[in-house]
Amino acid sequence: MYYYEKDYIMRLIHGVAQILAKLLFNRQEEVEIPAVMEEYCRKDDDLLKRMVDEGRVNEAEEKLFDLIAAASWDDKQKAALVLSFYDYLNGKDDDFLAAADFSREEIVRGLEDGMKAVGMEIPEYLRL
Repeated sequence: MYYYEKDYIMRLIHGVAQILAKLLFNRQEEVEIPAVMEEYCRKDDDLLKRMVDEGRVNEAEEKLFDLIAAASWDDKQKAALVLSFYDYLNGKDDDFLAAADFSREEIVRGLEDGMKAVGMEIPEYLRL
């Protein structure tokens, strides 16, 4: 895959996360997803990002799904955590993802599955 194709996929994933965040938080402007996390589950977001930075991506993803399944938060808080996690992961370069045995396609599937797990289906026209 050529670099421009990878860059295009990264932009698409970020764009979908932005649209979902705008819909979720009822905002017109671009949503700074990390700033939204100040309002919601910051401690868990930091833990997941630390795990990702350590290269424990698959373990972090499992932890994300465990958190959203067990937490007593509302769906908006859970969705914020899902968006934050996958947007952060999407910002990692391909070499990092390959070393962690993770792909952009898994980011897309994880984002879709995560939103579905919190009761928010990604509309068909936004699916990648």
